[in-house]
This record gives sequence, structure tokens and C-alpha cells, in this order.
Amino acid sequence: MAKRFTRRFLALALLCSSIALTAATPPPLPPQAPAVGQAPVVLIYPFDVQTGADPKIGIAIAQILAQEMTGAGGITVLQVPQGVKRADFLQSAHAAHADFYISGYVTPVGDRASVVEQVVSVESEVILFSQTAQVETVADVASQSLLARSQILAFVGRGTQTVETQSSSTPAPTSSNGAQVPLKGIASIVDSVFKHHGARTPTPGPVVKPSRGVIVAPVAASGNIAPADLTNAVHELYFALNRSFTAQITGVTSTDVVRNADQICGANRDNTIASGTLAEVPSGHGRQDVTFTLVVYTCFGAPLEREIGKGSSVKSAVDAAVSAYAAAHPDNS
Repeated sequence: MAKRFTRRFLALALLCSSIALTAATPPPLPPQAPAVGQAPVVLIYPFDVQTGADPKIGIAIAQILAQEMTGAGGITVLQVPQGVKRADFLQSAHAAHADFYISGYVTPVGDRASVVEQVVSVESEVILFSQTAQVETVADVASQSLLARSQILAFVGRGTQTVETQSSSTPAPTSSNGAQVPLKGIASIVDSVFKHHGARTPTPGPVVKPSRGVIVAPVAASGNIAPADLTNAVHELYFALNRSFTAQITGVTSTDVVRNADQICGANRDNTIASGTLAEVPSGHGRQDVTFTLVVYTCFGAPLEREIGKGSSVKSAVDAAVSAYAAAHPDNS
């Protein structure tokens, strides 16, 4: 039982599928690589945990990534910070003199987890690499760290460095210095979290999803919207849709879905494409009213459905719109 729940924490962090979302602001400067001969410095933040799961899971994932990247060499990994809000990630990374930072999301899905991972250039604020993966074991998470590491080294012109091969069943870190924590200890954290969770709540049965999947495209802004809120809207749209459908995120960065529908769908024409528009209006006392207009398209660029969700946060507005769509279109058609 403990093993089963341990697997559950891991598959959410690789989503952020190349989302360099565009807003009504000037394009960022091209990413700058560290100086030649200088190891790139990376800061890894605890992953955000969805669906009310214990935040220790997100911390454990960050520690696994940090440990494996340090063990593989070629990169300087800083201490995993605690208590930094997502809105302050960039400022914190600047203060720590990091060249890149890694963040993500994890969502328990049955006995597995969905993990979304993003690598961001601190200098340019550009998302250099994004991936989503379904993971079942600590080794699965560890392997994702090596993929992120190879992307960073390729960007700084050191892609020829050898990425050490890790065992598919038992990742064996080679360093326990600095921020690193013994992998066995990390696994114990995750194990204890899900033991406790499982004692209170029975494991839900698998969700039967329709064969037609949905591809999440970038979200457009209505008015003055912070780029971080647009990125968050894409993440929340993925999470909300993935509860009822098989979801993925496109690497296409344009918000013009109609023009880019062929590129977004590729060879699989049976999918739908989900995008939308985010609007925020201050409501006083530091709060805001958020409206998300969800638009679902066919792979031919034709609008299939439009739903409007409202709430006091990006998550609540997106959830409301997706719930309405799922109720009206349970087969995603």
C-alpha cells in the first residue's frame, strides 16, 4: 500500500510544455548564457502541489531533482529554498545569482502523478524548456532531472558533456553535499505522506476518459494581465481538463489558435484544442474578480464550444469554465 501511494506523488511536474506565453508587452531579450568556463548556477523551487495533497511532496521532488543534477555534475545547484511565493521566483533567483531556475507542479492521479517542469532563464525571463510526464517512481522523477540538465548544458554550449546513466529502478546519487538530502530520506517523506493520506481517504478508482484528447494552447489576455497569471492560467487549464480528459500542452507559443491549429494538432486530427482569454478586475481590499472565457476548437480551427467561468482567483475561474464544458461535452466532442 505504501509503495502504491509513493508512486502517486510523482507524475505532475513536467507539464509546462514549452509555454513562452505572449502578452501585450515587448518581447524579452534573448537568453544569455553563463560565461565560458563557468558552471551554470541553477535554483530549484519546491513544486506546487495540486488537489490539496501534502506540500512535502513538492519539496521532495525539488530535492530529488537537485540531488540528481548535482550528482551528474557540470552544474552548480543551490540550496532548495523554502517559503518563496511563485510571484517572487524571478526576484529570488536574481538575488541568489542563479543563471536558471526550475519550478513546476505535481498532481496526484490515481496511483501515479502528473509532473510539469519548467526551466527558466533568469537573465531573460524566457522559458527555455518545459515538459510534462506521468511518473510512478522516485527513479522516474530522477530521470527527469537529467533531461532538464542536458537541456541547460546544451543551451550554454556544453551539450557534449556526458549525462550519467542512472538505474531505472534505483537512482544512486553521487553527492550528498550542500543542499542534497539522502534519497532514501526523501522517499521516506513521500511514503509517510501518502501512508497518512491513504489512511484517511480511500484511493479513488481510475477515471475513464474519452478517447479524444485535448491539447492546451496559450491563453490570451484581456486588458493588462501579468505574464505570470497567463502562465498560471495555462497550468490550471491543463490540470482542470486532465481530470476529465487526456490533456497535453502544445509547444506552439502563439495565441492565434485558428491560424496555428494544424501545427498544434500535428498528425492526430482527432484531438480538440483548448485556449481562452483571461480578464482581471480589481474588486477592492486587494482582491480581484477573475473571468476566464474557455474556447475549445477542432483541429481544423473551428470553434466547438465557449464557456465562461468566474471566480476570485485564476484557478477558480478556470475550474468553473472547464466544469461547464465537461458537463456539456463529456466525450470532448
